[in-house]
Amino acid sequence: MPPKPFASAPGDHAAFRPSSPNPRGAIHICILGGGFGGLYCALALHRHLGKASRVRITLVEPRDRFNFTPLLYELLTYELAPWEIAPAYRDLLKPTTVDLRQDWAEHIDLAQQRVTLRHAEPLTYDYLVVALGSQMRPPTTPGSQTHTLPFNTLQDAEQMEQRLGELEHLPQVRVVVAGAGPSGVELACKLSDRLGSRGHVTVVDRRGEILRSYPARLQRAAACALAKRGVDVYLDAAIEAVDASGLTFSHEGKTLHCQADLMLWTVGTVPRSWLGENGLKQTAFGQCQVQPTLQLPNYSNVFVLGDMAAMPAPGRDRAPTTAQAAYQAGPTVAQNVLALIANRPLKPFIYNHLGDMLTLGQGEAVVCGFGLCITGRLGGLSRRWAYWLRLPTSAHRWRVLKHWLGLKR
Repeated sequence: MPPKPFASAPGDHAAFRPSSPNPRGAIHICILGGGFGGLYCALALHRHLGKASRVRITLVEPRDRFNFTPLLYELLTYELAPWEIAPAYRDLLKPTTVDLRQDWAEHIDLAQQRVTLRHAEPLTYDYLVVALGSQMRPPTTPGSQTHTLPFNTLQDAEQMEQRLGELEHLPQVRVVVAGAGPSGVELACKLSDRLGSRGHVTVVDRRGEILRSYPARLQRAAACALAKRGVDVYLDAAIEAVDASGLTFSHEGKTLHCQADLMLWTVGTVPRSWLGENGLKQTAFGQCQVQPTLQLPNYSNVFVLGDMAAMPAPGRDRAPTTAQAAYQAGPTVAQNVLALIANRPLKPFIYNHLGDMLTLGQGEAVVCGFGLCITGRLGGLSRRWAYWLRLPTSAHRWRVLKHWLGLKR
Protein backbone atom coordinates (compact mmCIF):
# COMPACT_ATOMS: atom_id res chain seq x y z
CA MET A 1 0.00 0.00 0.00
CA PRO A 2 1.30 3.51 -0.77
CA PRO A 3 1.95 5.78 2.21
CA LYS A 4 -1.03 7.81 3.31
CA PRO A 5 -0.85 11.59 2.94
CA PHE A 6 -0.07 13.44 6.14
CA ALA A 7 -3.12 15.23 7.50
CA SER A 8 -1.43 18.43 8.55
CA ALA A 9 2.13 19.70 8.63
CA PRO A 10 3.36 21.64 11.66
CA GLY A 11 2.14 25.20 11.46
CA ASP A 12 -0.52 24.53 8.81
CA HIS A 13 -3.93 26.13 9.25
CA ALA A 14 -5.99 23.47 7.48
CA ALA A 15 -5.88 19.72 7.38
CA PHE A 16 -5.57 17.94 4.05
CA ARG A 17 -7.08 14.68 2.96
CA PRO A 18 -7.53 13.48 -0.62
CA SER A 19 -11.05 14.34 -1.82
CA SER A 20 -11.45 10.99 -3.53
CA PRO A 21 -9.41 7.84 -4.02
CA ASN A 22 -6.97 8.08 -6.91
CA PRO A 23 -8.42 5.99 -9.77
CA ARG A 24 -5.06 4.36 -10.40
CA GLY A 25 -4.34 3.65 -6.75
CA ALA A 26 -1.40 6.03 -6.57
CA ILE A 27 -0.80 9.35 -4.88
CA HIS A 28 -0.81 12.03 -7.57
CA ILE A 29 1.56 15.01 -7.53
CA CYS A 30 0.65 17.62 -10.13
CA ILE A 31 3.19 20.31 -11.11
CA LEU A 32 2.11 23.36 -13.09
CA GLY A 33 4.91 25.04 -15.03
CA GLY A 34 8.10 23.63 -16.51
CA GLY A 35 10.54 26.43 -15.74
CA PHE A 36 13.40 26.30 -13.26
CA GLY A 37 11.04 25.73 -10.33
CA GLY A 38 8.64 23.19 -11.82
CA LEU A 39 11.03 21.12 -13.94
CA TYR A 40 13.72 20.88 -11.27
CA CYS A 41 11.07 19.92 -8.71
CA ALA A 42 9.82 17.13 -11.00
CA LEU A 43 13.34 15.84 -11.61
CA ALA A 44 14.13 15.91 -7.88
CA LEU A 45 10.94 13.98 -7.10
CA HIS A 46 11.88 11.30 -9.62
CA ARG A 47 15.41 11.01 -8.20
CA HIS A 48 14.03 10.46 -4.70
CA LEU A 49 11.22 8.12 -5.72
CA GLY A 50 12.71 6.08 -8.56
CA LYS A 51 10.73 4.17 -11.15
CA ALA A 52 9.19 1.65 -8.75
CA SER A 53 7.22 4.22 -6.78
CA ARG A 54 3.44 4.25 -6.74
CA VAL A 55 3.49 8.04 -6.59
CA ARG A 56 2.51 9.56 -9.93
CA ILE A 57 4.05 12.85 -11.10
CA THR A 58 2.40 14.96 -13.80
CA LEU A 59 4.07 18.05 -15.25
CA VAL A 60 1.82 20.47 -17.11
CA GLU A 61 3.70 22.78 -19.50
CA PRO A 62 2.46 24.23 -22.81
CA ARG A 63 5.89 24.64 -24.44
CA ASP A 64 7.76 21.72 -25.98
CA ARG A 65 11.19 22.96 -24.89
CA PHE A 66 12.72 24.05 -21.61
CA ASN A 67 14.29 27.52 -21.81
CA PHE A 68 17.55 27.98 -19.87
CA THR A 69 16.94 31.73 -19.96
CA PRO A 70 20.28 32.99 -18.54
CA LEU A 71 22.07 31.57 -21.59
CA LEU A 72 19.53 32.82 -24.13
CA TYR A 73 21.75 35.77 -25.05
CA GLU A 74 24.47 33.45 -26.39
CA LEU A 75 22.18 32.59 -29.30
CA LEU A 76 22.60 36.12 -30.66
CA THR A 77 26.37 35.72 -31.06
CA TYR A 78 26.24 32.05 -32.12
CA GLU A 79 28.21 31.01 -29.04
CA LEU A 80 25.62 28.35 -28.24
CA ALA A 81 23.10 26.42 -30.31
CA PRO A 82 19.37 26.35 -29.51
CA TRP A 83 19.43 22.65 -28.55
CA GLU A 84 22.00 23.38 -25.84
CA ILE A 85 19.94 25.94 -23.94
CA ALA A 86 16.47 24.76 -24.99
CA PRO A 87 16.34 20.95 -24.79
CA ALA A 88 13.04 19.22 -25.50
CA TYR A 89 11.05 18.27 -22.39
CA ARG A 90 10.44 14.80 -23.77
CA ASP A 91 14.18 14.19 -24.08
CA LEU A 92 14.81 15.46 -20.54
CA LEU A 93 11.97 13.41 -19.06
CA LYS A 94 12.34 10.27 -21.19
CA PRO A 95 14.36 8.34 -18.55
CA THR A 96 11.89 9.32 -15.80
CA THR A 97 8.36 8.38 -14.81
CA VAL A 98 7.18 12.00 -15.03
CA ASP A 99 4.06 12.30 -17.20
CA LEU A 100 4.36 15.39 -19.41
CA ARG A 101 1.11 17.09 -20.41
CA GLN A 102 1.80 19.69 -23.10
CA ASP A 103 -1.15 21.92 -22.31
CA TRP A 104 -2.18 25.13 -20.58
CA ALA A 105 -3.48 25.13 -17.01
CA GLU A 106 -6.59 27.31 -17.04
CA HIS A 107 -8.04 27.10 -13.52
CA ILE A 108 -7.18 25.70 -10.09
CA ASP A 109 -10.01 24.59 -7.82
CA LEU A 110 -8.41 24.23 -4.40
CA ALA A 111 -11.57 22.95 -2.73
CA GLN A 112 -12.06 20.13 -5.26
CA GLN A 113 -8.32 19.56 -5.80
CA ARG A 114 -8.71 19.85 -9.53
CA VAL A 115 -6.85 21.63 -12.34
CA THR A 116 -8.71 22.53 -15.51
CA LEU A 117 -6.68 22.23 -18.71
CA ARG A 118 -7.34 24.06 -21.95
CA HIS A 119 -7.42 21.03 -24.25
CA ALA A 120 -7.57 17.90 -22.09
CA GLU A 121 -9.70 16.51 -19.29
CA PRO A 122 -9.23 18.09 -15.83
CA LEU A 123 -6.57 16.67 -13.52
CA THR A 124 -7.31 15.77 -9.92
CA TYR A 125 -4.39 15.86 -7.55
CA ASP A 126 -3.38 14.91 -4.05
CA TYR A 127 -0.51 17.40 -3.99
CA LEU A 128 -0.12 20.45 -6.17
CA VAL A 129 3.01 22.45 -7.04
CA VAL A 130 2.41 25.79 -8.77
CA ALA A 131 5.44 27.26 -10.55
CA LEU A 132 4.07 29.30 -13.45
CA GLY A 133 6.77 31.96 -13.23
CA SER A 134 6.39 35.48 -14.50
CA GLN A 135 5.68 37.32 -17.72
CA MET A 136 6.84 40.55 -19.31
CA ARG A 137 5.06 43.56 -17.85
CA PRO A 138 2.56 44.64 -20.52
CA PRO A 139 3.99 47.82 -22.12
CA THR A 140 1.79 50.88 -21.61
CA THR A 141 3.88 53.36 -23.58
CA PRO A 142 2.06 54.29 -26.82
CA GLY A 143 3.37 52.23 -29.73
CA SER A 144 5.62 49.98 -27.65
CA GLN A 145 3.60 46.81 -28.15
CA THR A 146 3.52 47.29 -31.91
CA HIS A 147 7.07 48.40 -32.64
CA THR A 148 9.30 46.69 -30.05
CA LEU A 149 10.44 43.11 -29.50
CA PRO A 150 10.72 41.31 -26.15
CA PHE A 151 13.53 38.92 -25.27
CA ASN A 152 12.57 36.30 -22.74
CA THR A 153 11.99 33.01 -24.60
CA LEU A 154 13.43 30.91 -27.40
CA GLN A 155 10.65 32.19 -29.64
CA ASP A 156 11.72 35.78 -28.87
CA ALA A 157 15.29 34.90 -29.84
CA GLU A 158 14.11 33.35 -33.09
CA GLN A 159 12.00 36.43 -33.85
CA MET A 160 14.98 38.70 -33.22
CA GLU A 161 17.21 36.55 -35.41
CA GLN A 162 14.68 36.90 -38.22
CA ARG A 163 14.61 40.66 -37.76
CA LEU A 164 18.41 40.89 -37.78
CA GLY A 165 18.40 38.90 -40.99
CA GLU A 166 16.04 41.43 -42.54
CA LEU A 167 18.49 44.20 -41.61
CA GLU A 168 21.52 42.40 -43.02
CA HIS A 169 21.60 44.60 -46.14
CA LEU A 170 21.89 47.86 -44.19
CA PRO A 171 25.36 49.43 -43.90
CA GLN A 172 24.43 50.61 -40.38
CA VAL A 173 21.92 49.11 -37.95
CA ARG A 174 20.52 51.35 -35.21
CA VAL A 175 19.36 49.48 -32.10
CA VAL A 176 17.51 50.96 -29.14
CA VAL A 177 17.12 48.98 -25.91
CA ALA A 178 14.47 50.17 -23.46
CA GLY A 179 15.65 49.28 -19.96
CA ALA A 180 19.08 49.23 -18.30
CA GLY A 181 18.43 46.24 -16.07
CA PRO A 182 20.29 42.94 -16.53
CA SER A 183 18.46 41.94 -19.70
CA GLY A 184 18.93 45.36 -21.29
CA VAL A 185 22.66 45.48 -20.50
CA GLU A 186 23.27 41.92 -21.70
CA LEU A 187 21.36 42.52 -24.94
CA ALA A 188 23.18 45.79 -25.61
CA CYS A 189 26.61 44.16 -25.22
CA LYS A 190 25.76 41.06 -27.25
CA LEU A 191 24.16 42.99 -30.11
CA SER A 192 27.05 45.43 -30.20
CA ASP A 193 29.46 42.52 -30.62
CA ARG A 194 27.18 40.81 -33.13
CA LEU A 195 26.85 43.88 -35.35
CA GLY A 196 30.38 45.18 -34.94
CA SER A 197 31.15 48.42 -36.78
CA ARG A 198 27.74 48.25 -38.48
CA GLY A 199 25.88 48.63 -35.20
CA HIS A 200 24.95 51.65 -33.15
CA VAL A 201 23.31 50.67 -29.86
CA THR A 202 21.48 52.99 -27.46
CA VAL A 203 20.13 52.13 -24.00
CA VAL A 204 17.36 54.25 -22.44
CA ASP A 205 16.17 53.91 -18.84
CA ARG A 206 14.00 56.02 -16.57
CA ARG A 207 16.12 55.23 -13.52
CA GLY A 208 19.27 57.05 -12.53
CA GLU A 209 21.68 54.11 -12.74
CA ILE A 210 22.18 50.92 -14.67
CA LEU A 211 21.56 47.62 -12.86
CA ARG A 212 20.01 49.51 -9.96
CA SER A 213 19.61 46.54 -7.60
CA TYR A 214 23.04 45.03 -8.28
CA PRO A 215 26.35 45.48 -6.41
CA ALA A 216 28.47 48.53 -7.27
CA ARG A 217 31.32 46.39 -8.59
CA LEU A 218 29.01 44.75 -11.09
CA GLN A 219 27.55 48.11 -12.11
CA ARG A 220 31.04 49.44 -12.79
CA ALA A 221 31.96 46.39 -14.87
CA ALA A 222 28.79 46.75 -16.92
CA ALA A 223 29.38 50.49 -17.43
CA CYS A 224 32.92 49.79 -18.66
CA ALA A 225 31.66 47.08 -21.04
CA LEU A 226 29.03 49.42 -22.51
CA ALA A 227 31.53 52.27 -22.88
CA LYS A 228 34.10 49.96 -24.49
CA ARG A 229 31.54 49.11 -27.16
CA GLY A 230 30.44 52.68 -27.75
CA VAL A 231 26.92 52.09 -26.46
CA ASP A 232 25.06 55.34 -25.74
CA VAL A 233 23.32 55.26 -22.36
CA TYR A 234 20.56 57.72 -21.36
CA LEU A 235 19.53 57.51 -17.69
CA ASP A 236 16.76 59.45 -15.96
CA ALA A 237 15.05 59.30 -19.34
CA ALA A 238 11.26 58.91 -19.48
CA ILE A 239 10.09 57.08 -22.60
CA GLU A 240 7.09 58.93 -24.03
CA ALA A 241 6.24 57.13 -27.26
CA VAL A 242 7.42 54.55 -29.79
CA ASP A 243 6.67 54.54 -33.51
CA ALA A 244 8.01 52.83 -36.61
CA SER A 245 10.90 55.29 -36.86
CA GLY A 246 12.18 55.05 -33.30
CA LEU A 247 11.73 56.00 -29.68
CA THR A 248 10.86 59.39 -28.15
CA PHE A 249 11.97 60.21 -24.59
CA SER A 250 12.59 63.17 -22.33
CA HIS A 251 16.08 63.71 -20.94
CA GLU A 252 17.48 66.66 -18.99
CA GLY A 253 14.50 68.82 -19.84
CA LYS A 254 14.60 68.05 -23.56
CA THR A 255 12.50 65.79 -25.75
CA LEU A 256 14.69 63.56 -27.90
CA HIS A 257 13.87 61.14 -30.69
CA CYS A 258 16.22 58.22 -31.23
CA GLN A 259 15.85 56.65 -34.66
CA ALA A 260 16.03 52.88 -34.73
CA ASP A 261 15.87 49.89 -37.05
CA LEU A 262 15.41 47.49 -34.12
CA MET A 263 13.81 48.31 -30.76
CA LEU A 264 13.84 45.97 -27.76
CA TRP A 265 11.64 46.22 -24.67
CA THR A 266 13.13 44.85 -21.44
CA VAL A 267 11.29 46.96 -18.86
CA GLY A 268 10.47 44.48 -16.12
CA THR A 269 8.39 41.40 -15.44
CA VAL A 270 5.39 40.64 -13.23
CA PRO A 271 4.36 37.35 -11.57
CA ARG A 272 1.71 35.34 -13.37
CA SER A 273 -1.71 35.60 -11.80
CA TRP A 274 -3.17 32.86 -9.64
CA LEU A 275 -5.45 30.59 -11.68
CA GLY A 276 -8.44 30.57 -9.40
CA GLU A 277 -10.99 32.48 -7.38
CA ASN A 278 -10.00 31.39 -3.91
CA GLY A 279 -9.11 34.75 -2.40
CA LEU A 280 -5.48 33.92 -1.72
CA LYS A 281 -3.42 36.47 0.14
CA GLN A 282 -1.04 38.29 -2.17
CA THR A 283 1.69 40.86 -1.73
CA ALA A 284 1.70 44.32 -3.26
CA PHE A 285 3.99 42.89 -5.95
CA GLY A 286 1.32 40.33 -6.89
CA GLN A 287 3.02 37.27 -5.38
CA CYS A 288 1.29 34.60 -3.31
CA GLN A 289 2.03 34.69 0.38
CA VAL A 290 3.47 31.35 1.44
CA GLN A 291 4.72 29.72 4.60
CA PRO A 292 8.48 29.20 5.09
CA THR A 293 7.96 25.67 3.72
CA LEU A 294 6.45 27.28 0.55
CA GLN A 295 3.00 25.86 1.31
CA LEU A 296 -0.13 27.96 0.94
CA PRO A 297 -1.26 28.98 4.45
CA ASN A 298 -4.67 27.31 4.29
CA TYR A 299 -3.87 24.42 1.95
CA SER A 300 -1.04 22.28 3.26
CA ASN A 301 -0.99 20.10 0.13
CA VAL A 302 -0.37 23.06 -2.22
CA PHE A 303 3.07 24.56 -2.76
CA VAL A 304 3.88 27.74 -4.68
CA LEU A 305 7.43 28.60 -5.68
CA GLY A 306 9.50 30.74 -7.99
CA ASP A 307 8.41 34.14 -9.23
CA MET A 308 4.78 33.58 -8.17
CA ALA A 309 5.66 33.24 -4.49
CA ALA A 310 7.04 35.67 -1.92
CA MET A 311 9.69 33.15 -0.92
CA PRO A 312 11.63 33.98 2.26
CA ALA A 313 15.25 35.08 2.09
CA PRO A 314 17.66 36.03 4.91
CA GLY A 315 18.22 39.77 5.09
CA ARG A 316 15.62 40.53 2.41
CA ASP A 317 11.88 40.98 2.36
CA ARG A 318 11.68 38.15 -0.20
CA ALA A 319 13.84 36.11 -2.54
CA PRO A 320 14.55 37.70 -5.92
CA THR A 321 12.52 36.72 -8.98
CA THR A 322 15.45 35.02 -10.66
CA ALA A 323 16.28 31.63 -12.10
CA GLN A 324 18.70 31.17 -9.20
CA ALA A 325 15.91 31.40 -6.62
CA ALA A 326 13.55 29.09 -8.51
CA TYR A 327 16.39 26.61 -9.13
CA GLN A 328 16.99 26.36 -5.38
CA ALA A 329 13.29 26.15 -4.49
CA GLY A 330 12.44 23.23 -6.81
CA PRO A 331 14.33 20.50 -4.90
CA THR A 332 13.23 21.97 -1.54
CA VAL A 333 9.57 21.64 -2.53
CA ALA A 334 10.19 18.11 -3.78
CA GLN A 335 11.63 17.11 -0.40
CA ASN A 336 8.77 18.77 1.45
CA VAL A 337 6.09 17.06 -0.64
CA LEU A 338 7.68 13.70 0.09
CA ALA A 339 8.01 14.59 3.78
CA LEU A 340 4.32 15.49 3.86
CA ILE A 341 3.38 12.16 2.27
CA ALA A 342 5.56 10.23 4.73
CA ASN A 343 4.41 12.19 7.79
CA ARG A 344 7.85 13.66 8.42
CA PRO A 345 8.68 17.24 9.47
CA LEU A 346 8.98 19.74 6.65
CA LYS A 347 11.98 22.04 6.21
CA PRO A 348 11.80 25.78 5.56
CA PHE A 349 13.14 27.09 2.29
CA ILE A 350 16.31 29.11 2.80
CA TYR A 351 17.44 31.14 -0.17
CA ASN A 352 21.21 31.19 -0.51
CA HIS A 353 22.47 33.98 -2.74
CA LEU A 354 25.27 32.47 -4.82
CA GLY A 355 26.39 35.71 -6.44
CA ASP A 356 25.54 37.60 -9.62
CA MET A 357 26.54 36.83 -13.19
CA LEU A 358 25.97 38.80 -16.39
CA THR A 359 27.28 38.31 -19.89
CA LEU A 360 28.95 41.48 -21.15
CA GLY A 361 29.56 40.61 -24.76
CA GLN A 362 30.85 37.72 -26.82
CA GLY A 363 32.95 35.47 -24.60
CA GLU A 364 33.00 38.02 -21.75
CA ALA A 365 31.09 38.28 -18.48
CA VAL A 366 31.19 39.56 -14.95
CA VAL A 367 30.84 37.13 -12.04
CA CYS A 368 30.58 38.55 -8.51
CA GLY A 369 30.20 36.50 -5.36
CA PHE A 370 31.91 35.33 -2.17
CA GLY A 371 34.09 38.44 -2.11
CA LEU A 372 35.38 38.00 -5.67
CA CYS A 373 34.54 39.79 -8.90
CA ILE A 374 35.83 38.23 -12.12
CA THR A 375 35.47 40.02 -15.44
CA GLY A 376 36.45 39.62 -19.11
CA ARG A 377 37.26 36.26 -20.68
CA LEU A 378 37.85 34.56 -17.33
CA GLY A 379 34.47 35.84 -16.19
CA GLY A 380 32.93 34.43 -19.35
CA LEU A 381 34.44 30.99 -18.73
CA SER A 382 33.39 31.06 -15.07
CA ARG A 383 29.84 31.99 -15.93
CA ARG A 384 29.56 29.34 -18.63
CA TRP A 385 30.89 26.65 -16.29
CA ALA A 386 28.56 27.69 -13.45
CA TYR A 387 25.53 27.49 -15.73
CA TRP A 388 26.69 24.21 -17.23
CA LEU A 389 26.57 22.70 -13.74
CA ARG A 390 22.93 23.82 -13.47
CA LEU A 391 21.67 22.35 -16.73
CA PRO A 392 18.68 20.15 -15.91
CA THR A 393 19.96 16.56 -16.33
CA SER A 394 23.32 14.80 -16.28
CA ALA A 395 22.64 13.35 -19.74
CA HIS A 396 22.07 16.80 -21.22
CA ARG A 397 25.11 18.21 -19.40
CA TRP A 398 27.31 15.46 -20.84
CA ARG A 399 25.96 16.01 -24.34
CA VAL A 400 26.62 19.76 -24.11
CA LEU A 401 30.11 19.26 -22.66
CA LYS A 402 31.08 16.91 -25.49
CA HIS A 403 29.91 19.54 -27.96
CA TRP A 404 31.95 22.25 -26.23
CA LEU A 405 35.03 20.03 -26.26
CA GLY A 406 34.61 19.39 -29.98
CA LEU A 407 33.61 15.76 -29.51
CA LYS A 408 30.85 14.05 -31.43
CA ARG A 409 27.39 15.14 -30.36
